[in-house]
Amino acid sequence: MKLRFFFLPLLICSLNVPSASAAWTLKESPHFQIYHEAGWAPNSIAIEMERLYSSMRLNLSMFAPWMVKEKTKVYIHANQQTYLKGEFEPPSWSKGLAFTSKKTIVVYDSGDLEKLRAVIAHELTHLYFETYFAEKLKYPPQWLNEGLAVMMEDASHSAEGGPWTTALKYMPRERFFTMRSYFASELASLNTDQKIGDWYLQAFGIVKHLYSPAQRLQFRNFCEKIREGAELEKALWEVYRVRDTDHFEKKWTTWLDFYRAQDKPGFGRQQPSASFNFQPVKLSSFGFTNFGGGK
Repeated sequence: MKLRFFFLPLLICSLNVPSASAAWTLKESPHFQIYHEAGWAPNSIAIEMERLYSSMRLNLSMFAPWMVKEKTKVYIHANQQTYLKGEFEPPSWSKGLAFTSKKTIVVYDSGDLEKLRAVIAHELTHLYFETYFAEKLKYPPQWLNEGLAVMMEDASHSAEGGPWTTALKYMPRERFFTMRSYFASELASLNTDQKIGDWYLQAFGIVKHLYSPAQRLQFRNFCEKIREGAELEKALWEVYRVRDTDHFEKKWTTWLDFYRAQDKPGFGRQQPSASFNFQPVKLSSFGFTNFGGGK
């Protein structure tokens, strides 16, 4: 099946991650080796990275226990221009890359620390989660991989969540896919920014429902079933006692109504993969507007 890379959020290739050269300056922190371009000094980046790590460890170390003892390499370009022209050769639509086998991510500074932190959280989640599946020479389902990455990205804004949390509260109901059509969809086949934004938002909502703080171990068991090759409906039944996708849609809709009624519904306490650079409904690091109209 041909993939239209303009709409593809993940990219797998055999790029070799270069070692640090004279063009990079190294900052060390307890859990990261942070390489930034010479002449550009990110303010308090090591402190920000460790704060981010503390919130992510609680939710992701069960997938990547290595994150506790091994340092992740983080390359930060000074701007998008040097990022696109750099040795990592990223696709032009990306905001960041995650090299699973090298335990490395690559991003660039947009001039907004909050957005940079969100992109780093997104890419680190891909890195940690994909290494879990890579242990079995597998790759996570796209909706699961992106939904978890967006959830952690959103949580990087605050304990109550960020723009994705707001979007999920106010998205018109008719804009959501039916679960049957959603799980059968391919992101690469979506032909408008709005549909792509809706797809990401629904992935966020689905994972947020499956991975509530009270269901952390259930979510881990669910991912294990999927990693072992179980079909989606079989994994949903064995872990959550959900009969099929129609039953899941009813449960998710009930959860969504309750979620929207809360004052603070944010996430509890909170070859590469490439973040897609688009502005659909302007969500978080991708921005956020336009709730009118349907698909």
